[in-house]
Amino acid sequence: MDASISLKRLRHLELLAEELNFSKAAERANLSQTAFSRSIQALETEFGLRLFDRDTRSVRPTPAGRYIIAKALALLGRARDFTDDVYYLSNAERGELNFGASLLAINGPLRHALIDLKQQCPLLKLHIEVSQKPNLQMHLEQERIEFFVSNPGELQEDERFEVIWLPSEPASIYCAPQHPLLKQNTPPTPEQIQMFPWSAIAMDKTLIRRLRAILGMKPNQALPLELTCDNLQILQDLTIHSDNLLFTWNSWIDSNSQLVNLAPLLQPQLPQIMMKVECAIIRLADRSLSPPAQRLVDLILMHRE
Repeated sequence: MDASISLKRLRHLELLAEELNFSKAAERANLSQTAFSRSIQALETEFGLRLFDRDTRSVRPTPAGRYIIAKALALLGRARDFTDDVYYLSNAERGELNFGASLLAINGPLRHALIDLKQQCPLLKLHIEVSQKPNLQMHLEQERIEFFVSNPGELQEDERFEVIWLPSEPASIYCAPQHPLLKQNTPPTPEQIQMFPWSAIAMDKTLIRRLRAILGMKPNQALPLELTCDNLQILQDLTIHSDNLLFTWNSWIDSNSQLVNLAPLLQPQLPQIMMKVECAIIRLADRSLSPPAQRLVDLILMHRE
């Protein structure tokens, strides 16, 4: 017997088992009774088994027929499930999506896109890796994730990656309400903020170079960065209870926070166009995205305006 089995003929077997009437089963299959009968006969010949006893008045499954019918129904059920899964996957409504994001992305461009995705595709399984860019890059190269959203840094120059730019996130420097820079009689200066310890998340080299430039520091001069942490609560608490200055993007700071935005008080003020953190979708340049990944990317881009 040929190992390949026609699902169409198994569907005819299912119809005849339900109707026990060749004429009615053929009508449901949109076939002539002759063509339908040939399909059932072809199955019996292929299996080497008589599946139905029939006479002029009745059609009844044989014992072997009942066994084959049960197996056929199970196989047809799995085939329908497979067809449904393929449909839902192609429409990004089912399956799994593995992607990565930095803390900047979670608090910025991803927030509304993820809400939309979950509302549109409630059965889609999401696996989101929130980490720093080096880890995300490694897992992208290993194809454990399909893309990640982060500050691209030097990856924008790497031809292995495709970088899709998103709006930059405004950033600033924050301090406690009782900070010495707020108690002096003159406005704080960019030179003065270099005299206090800084707190921040792990910074990309490109961002460090830009901060050196806008603060008038020497190219190789180290930022006064004394605390790096990926936990906002720790950064806020330590900034509130110390003379540390916190550099972060504005959307990460809650409107009810006690922290004071120091940048607008500086004289001369820092160029706002440079006080931003770039964000982008980073993917492998030679890989196609799955339908769920493409849908999320489209939603992110829709919200970037």
